[in-house]
Amino acid sequence: MKGRTVVLFGLLACLRAMEIEVQDKSHPSPCLKICAGRSSPSNWSPAYNFIYQYVDMAFCGFVKPPYVTTNFYAHFMSNKANLGAANIYNINKKNFLVYIKNLKISTYDWCTKADCYVQFIAIGYTC
Repeated sequence: MKGRTVVLFGLLACLRAMEIEVQDKSHPSPCLKICAGRSSPSNWSPAYNFIYQYVDMAFCGFVKPPYVTTNFYAHFMSNKANLGAANIYNINKKNFLVYIKNLKISTYDWCTKADCYVQFIAIGYTC
């Protein structure tokens, strides 16, 4: 239930942020789209004390950068665990960059074993 609450809270935050944007008359109302997806569990790149990955959302068809919210997940012995939000950077209409940092464990090694991935919800314009 906790993971669903975080996703719902993130979605509501995105919708609240969109209130100003929805009033943008340069985009007809059917152009506003909600799109969801997830990253690949195998595309993580290691860095000093974090891992990162570009998350593809080109299939959403946005024409400018959308509002994005994320959840970070991992599998533990056939159970999914919600590990919280991922840090989002460099959002554009086709992808965004996420960083996961944890100083207590070797994040890259741990995530390759636990199939870590990021789920996202994006809200933006398609025309």
